[in-house]
Amino acid sequence: MHITKRISSICSYLEGSKLADIGTDHCFLPIFAIKSGKVDSAIGVDVASQPLHRAYENVSHEGLWDKIELRLGNGLTPIAPGECDTAVISGMGGALISTIIENGLHVARGLSQLILSPQSDPALVRRSLHKFGFEIYNEDMVADGAKFYPLILARPCEKYETQGYSDFDYEFGKIMLAKPNCDFLDFLRELHRKNENIINNNPLTETRKAEVLEVNGFVREFLNSI
Repeated sequence: MHITKRISSICSYLEGSKLADIGTDHCFLPIFAIKSGKVDSAIGVDVASQPLHRAYENVSHEGLWDKIELRLGNGLTPIAPGECDTAVISGMGGALISTIIENGLHVARGLSQLILSPQSDPALVRRSLHKFGFEIYNEDMVADGAKFYPLILARPCEKYETQGYSDFDYEFGKIMLAKPNCDFLDFLRELHRKNENIINNNPLTETRKAEVLEVNGFVREFLNSI
């Protein structure tokens, strides 16, 4: 079983006794979480039957049918309110993650925490969390191979503070900007390099060019301040 750095990092933030892994695919996360003692049991959910077939094989190989249940379904729909402590939603775009939370809000609001790792549009995820009544209480950035993965940890709350959140706070993570790790700094350097290449080698509208220059200006100033 191949355990990625992202899976290991997600497991380090698990709380409670029961995990829901949404979009479980091979079920590597629940298996690793149980074998490492981070949770007592888990539910792996996937919208497609083919990934669940691979998950069944992996759970069988590990002999964990007494600890892991697999369910076919969309997002949080197969999870009952209060059934799990933590839900992990990773390996998909930010728009889909936001939709899953919105459609399963009655379940998400009953969790101790959400751990989200969007492959795109993290700003949308952060804005959606505030819109749906969640506090972003921790963030991380994980370099896994040649890719960078943000981790966004949120919990439901009655009152949450969004004042002072800038567009860049939503894009990069207010907590991550306040406490950057080495992977996050490498991510910013790579983003700056890619944006420079876009500006120098691609025809852009004036509006798009201004947007890229604004981001790179912020990134450059931030890196210079470290």
